[in-house]
Amino acid sequence: MIVEDKKIEKTCTFYVSDFHLEMILVPYINKKIEKKENIIIKTERDLQDTIEILVSKINLNDENKKQILNLGWKRREEQDIKENSNLIIVGSEEYINETHKKIEKSNINNINIVDCYNFDDIKDKMEVIVNNHDKSLNVLGFNKF
Repeated sequence: MIVEDKKIEKTCTFYVSDFHLEMILVPYINKKIEKKENIIIKTERDLQDTIEILVSKINLNDENKKQILNLGWKRREEQDIKENSNLIIVGSEEYINETHKKIEKSNINNINIVDCYNFDDIKDKMEVIVNNHDKSLNVLGFNKF
């Protein structure tokens, strides 16, 4: 019997406002769109209004803007997580941990996860969170640990 390894890469990012988070995520998402990769957003809060404002002010082609806006920035109870995807999770530490538990119980392979933490909520736990991730994402790009 051949057992296939699950490849789950975990990235963390820290933000201080919704606009700050979106300024971090939009370049990342745009690169994934250019590569025709699947992107899934699971958010505990509704971010639709702020992403619409931000996307209207940035220099991207219209098709990419449309794709970014259509990713699902509103709070959703359940959204299918597919293999070979880039999953962005925005929410409290508890929400992020619950989503990870669902992924671990599933048979999902080859997924890149970006956990998005509000700095004010976890500032006393940053070291623990960083140690549980492979790298971080900020406005300048990735930092490997």
